[in-house]
Amino acid sequence: MSETMSNTKLNMDDVVSAAKDYALSTGVECLVLTQNGKSIINPCEGKFHTELCYCKSGAIGKCCLNSHFEGAIKATDPEQRQAYFCPMGLLHWAAPVIIDGKIEAAFIAGHTFLNQSPSELAHLKSITANHEELLKSYPELKKTLMNSPVITQERLDSLKNLLDCVAASFSDRSIGDVAYHDMREAFRNSTNKGQENINAIPWQKLTESCDKKDPEVLDSEIREVVEAMERLGDVKQCKAALAQLVLSVYDSCLEKEGQCFLSDRCLNAMNDLERMKSVSELAQWAKDNLRSLLEAGSIVPNLKNADMIYSALQYIEDHYSERFSLQDIADYVHFSAPYFSKVFKKEMDITFTKYITNVRIEKSKQLLKNTKYPLADIPSMVGFEEQSYFTRVFRTTTGISPGKYRESYALN
Repeated sequence: MSETMSNTKLNMDDVVSAAKDYALSTGVECLVLTQNGKSIINPCEGKFHTELCYCKSGAIGKCCLNSHFEGAIKATDPEQRQAYFCPMGLLHWAAPVIIDGKIEAAFIAGHTFLNQSPSELAHLKSITANHEELLKSYPELKKTLMNSPVITQERLDSLKNLLDCVAASFSDRSIGDVAYHDMREAFRNSTNKGQENINAIPWQKLTESCDKKDPEVLDSEIREVVEAMERLGDVKQCKAALAQLVLSVYDSCLEKEGQCFLSDRCLNAMNDLERMKSVSELAQWAKDNLRSLLEAGSIVPNLKNADMIYSALQYIEDHYSERFSLQDIADYVHFSAPYFSKVFKKEMDITFTKYITNVRIEKSKQLLKNTKYPLADIPSMVGFEEQSYFTRVFRTTTGISPGKYRESYALN
């Protein structure tokens, strides 16, 4: 897209049409996320899935919007451009349309399964509790989701690259004069430009138990902030107050969760603020973004936990025959080993080590049923280094030795 086109209003009809072409040509659903993750447009409604989660429940819809907006924000960084899992365990990938440094829309492709279809959906203990209830209420929803296509990693990479090309055709690909990657740096830059009257704007009220407030109360407090900004009329002071609010949201999540779950969302907000030159722009940004940012504090951590666990489960499924540790998986999902271990035990109701052992034993049972595989080869095929240790674990788990298991299956 040329520089002269970058200030032109994005034609959403063209974006939706492109999403439809992508979906029809690839056989994979492609949705459009509108500016600031406010809503989802499905250009092929009913074509690929007769039912979709976000249409069934307001709470689930918020999860979907936040999950996909997080994916779009991450995809602005080429080094983080990756597929992600929603709370249902379905794989998606995003490509944002970036104009004048802002995400004006995003293509959201999926949902699919990688390598093979699971037998169930939404099997995490607490993260997806609402989703499990949704599946019980709408049996057809579960049926249509289970019919999602299964793709290989090679095809996933190609589909991601193609979607990037589609998004790039609408983007100027600029990320603004300043693109922050560190929250503290972004905050210092904004607040250094003016703090004298920062408390003239009642931003503090918004940070007080915002996840427990009635939406109408939250909207009223946001209006107070906007009105105070307009009365103050000073760009530097307004920007400093909003930066303080964003940092407070970030720190609140960090303190509560022990992880920087909102770093991408808050850095995106800081980058938006840095580009604004007038109070009217800042006020409009506050109207459009503050509520979703505040609500994200109670939604995004669970979404990222779900993505973390599903990514780990996918890795285990693909690499169970190899040697790896809890630390290896924690590094793969970009979380600390203690945090990953804690969440895994909480959500799967089993320790990480026990889960891997169970997977390997179940895989060995499948191999034992096929006599073309020598008994001595099976331990290494499922990730055990020593046959004696495999035999001991197998007997402890099943009550009989691998040889007896093979014999009993042959008799049946």
